[in-house]
Amino acid sequence: MATQGTKKRAARSTGSSEAGSSTGADPGVRGKILAAFSAHIAEEGHAPRSVAKFCRELGITEVVFYRHFPSLHAVEKAFWRDWMAGVIGAVESGAEWAEFTARERYLAFLFALIQAATERRSLLLERFHDIAPLANPAALEGLRSEFLEFARQLVDHGIALGEIAERRGLKNLYPGILYAHLRWVIDYHLKDESEEFDRTDAFIEKTVRLAFDLFRTQAFDSAADLLRFLLPGNPWCSHPGKAH
Repeated sequence: MATQGTKKRAARSTGSSEAGSSTGADPGVRGKILAAFSAHIAEEGHAPRSVAKFCRELGITEVVFYRHFPSLHAVEKAFWRDWMAGVIGAVESGAEWAEFTARERYLAFLFALIQAATERRSLLLERFHDIAPLANPAALEGLRSEFLEFARQLVDHGIALGEIAERRGLKNLYPGILYAHLRWVIDYHLKDESEEFDRTDAFIEKTVRLAFDLFRTQAFDSAADLLRFLLPGNPWCSHPGKAH
């Protein structure tokens, strides 16, 4: 099965258990701060609330902390941005990446993401349990921006190969839709209690197949037009509030 092969290649491309995050490989102070911050969330169920206490427990001064980050909030934004960048970098460095279609690239990315999410499941459960899939909290802005850039390149690749129809005014919708799908996948995975998260694998394969089927058919035009009509000013539209 092609998708199973894609999953296996994605798993190999992530390498060690820290491939989904840059924190494990960073020996510097910045890496120590990020690692300690994420461990605190996973173990305590919330982010550190005091820079002074966080620094004391980590064994650094506040001067050193502020040399790297302006606030604890900035630490979390940096952590999720680095986590997403790590997953993207791992799959893009795979030997077969250049030969993949856009659909195969997206599948490889999602399987690698789920592997990285499984390795940090306690952290994700604590951080995402009260965040709706369509919500965009400021803490995840770095993650979102990293993914959207990846998604734009994915869409361009799909258009070049004819997998995705290039429709005027709709191309800018695709990355946002893929981001919504990404958040849906994470939410589904965190609620999945099947053995070895098999249902998550099936969910990824079925929803990616549907998305790419829609991206190359007229059905997406109709769906996008309805979305504009029902949700004027919605953030997915390239022309907010404008009906066609």
